[in-house]
Amino acid sequence: MPWKNGGGSTRQLLIAPPGATIDDFDYRISIASVASDGPFSHFPGIDRTLLLLEGSDLLLEREDGNVLRLDCHCAPLRFAGEEKIYSQLESGPLTDFNVMTRRGRYLQQVENFTITGERQLFSDDEVLLIFLAEGKELHITREDGACCRLEAQDGLLQELAVSLTLASSEAARVIAVRLNRLSVG
Repeated sequence: MPWKNGGGSTRQLLIAPPGATIDDFDYRISIASVASDGPFSHFPGIDRTLLLLEGSDLLLEREDGNVLRLDCHCAPLRFAGEEKIYSQLESGPLTDFNVMTRRGRYLQQVENFTITGERQLFSDDEVLLIFLAEGKELHITREDGACCRLEAQDGLLQELAVSLTLASSEAARVIAVRLNRLSVG
């Protein structure tokens, strides 16, 4: 789908509630193809997290004048959706991973890590998305023995409390997104 500001395109992975649009979602996870410099779309009341998946060096000029350089090894960048940010590509097109949550409704936690071998992961989160950003494959086994295999840019959505074993014989870059509804009143 086209960006809100018309400057690129996005592949939506997850949006809630069912039937939500770009203007009324509670949370949204997407992958964007970025081919040119330009301003970020304006999303008032939205908390955002950004990571690079492919490509190199994205310069972000923030509203306060600070300039950040992102690459595929950086920690996730969190910022408010209403902040004015201008992006500049340093070395051609790239792909990024975006998590957006409506402030006051959902909290997000985004981890970016590389594993070789096994890693245990427990979740009692409302929503857990495991996404294989880079690597040949990732095997995921639930405590009840159910298992699946992810290939690059595949994801596993988990909506129940669960203990998972993530395993890869070669280095695998994994993004784990945890989303939790804020209690109201």
